[in-house]
Amino acid sequence: MLTSLDTDAWVRVRLRALRDHPDAFGRAAEEADTAEEWKRRFETNENGRDAFLLGALEGGLVGVVGCQRSRGVKLRHSALIWSMYVVPEVRGRGIAAALLDAAIARARAWPGLDHLTLGVMSHLTLARRLYHSRGFETTGCHPRALRVGDTYYDEEQMVLRLR
Repeated sequence: MLTSLDTDAWVRVRLRALRDHPDAFGRAAEEADTAEEWKRRFETNENGRDAFLLGALEGGLVGVVGCQRSRGVKLRHSALIWSMYVVPEVRGRGIAAALLDAAIARARAWPGLDHLTLGVMSHLTLARRLYHSRGFETTGCHPRALRVGDTYYDEEQMVLRLR
C-alpha cells in the first residue's frame, strides 16, 4: 500500500497517465491535484480503513490502482476501483492483473462490503478484458462520457459482486 512517503512517485505516475492517456481518465493533467494535496490524502487514509492506493515496484513505481469505499451510511456496502494504470514499458507482465487481484483481496476484507464498481472507457479492450476476467460484469454505458478535443468516448460501468 502506498503511503505519504510515496507521494512524489505517485504524482509522477499519475501525471504521466493523465498526459499520455487523456482518453482513459476523467481528469485532465492540468487539473491534477498537487503533491501537497496528495500527501494530505495519504496521511488521512494511511490506515486503509476507507481507501487505499496500491503500487507495483520494478526499479520504481510502475503501476497503481486505487480503491475508495463509499462514505454514506446507505452506500458503505460499495467501493470504487479507480486510477488503474501500468506504465507502457512494463505492460504484458501481469502487473495490472496482480494489482487488481490485490485490490480486490484488500477490499474483500472490509466488513460489510458487498461489491466493487468501476468505469472503463469502452475502447480500452485490454482493460475491459482484464476486468471481465476477474468477474466484473458490465451494468451499463455512459455514452460520450469524456470529450478530448473533438472526440467523444463512452464509459462502460462495471460491478464485481463480492458476496
